[in-house]
Amino acid sequence: MRQIPKAAKRRLVRLAALLSVQKSEKITSKTIQSLTGWSDSLIRRDILTLGYKGGVSNGYTVKDLYDAICTGLKISEAADGKKNCCIVGLGRLGTALLEVRLFEGSLFTLIAGFDSNVNRTEILRSTFPLYPASKLETVIAQQNIKFALLAVPESDAQKMAERLVNAGIKGIVNYTAVMLSLPVNIAVENASPVTALTNLAAESATDADGSCRRQRRTKYTRREVK
Repeated sequence: MRQIPKAAKRRLVRLAALLSVQKSEKITSKTIQSLTGWSDSLIRRDILTLGYKGGVSNGYTVKDLYDAICTGLKISEAADGKKNCCIVGLGRLGTALLEVRLFEGSLFTLIAGFDSNVNRTEILRSTFPLYPASKLETVIAQQNIKFALLAVPESDAQKMAERLVNAGIKGIVNYTAVMLSLPVNIAVENASPVTALTNLAAESATDADGSCRRQRRTKYTRREVK
């Protein structure tokens, strides 16, 4: 299998989510295009990176394509099992993420939470253990945790991220606005709500004549992910 570009991986993950709720047995690239806004050629090219060649003339078999994506991206629960993750920072945002139902039906199991405020870990209620941050390295190693949701104050973000990496974490969802400086082999998904809203504000900013920059295309066309 050829190397899959990062942008293609992201589209394929989204495509897998779309396929998981499809009722029909077959789906064409034209249908995928109408649901995602991606071009027909881009869809076919992404799928070909998996080494999957079915569906060129009469559509893709939904289950086969879904399985090919999960296998190719190594996100198959059947093959690899659930992936353990933790929350670091139990302030308002971190506390909201304690709701385990957010992860139902996903590849991930939330099994631990950490906070530097010991009282907070004792008061908050959760279906999984909450620990003081001093136990972070020990628990991550014992529980084989590989992914973390980082929701600490921005002043602590870089230092805590480095601790997570040194403890064996391979991927971090960063809910802070800090641009983390970490080894290139560590996957980081920046998910700061403020940054996301700022991006939306910039994209929807109007020109001097009041027309929206992003509306130069047909009104109902979604922007492609590249």
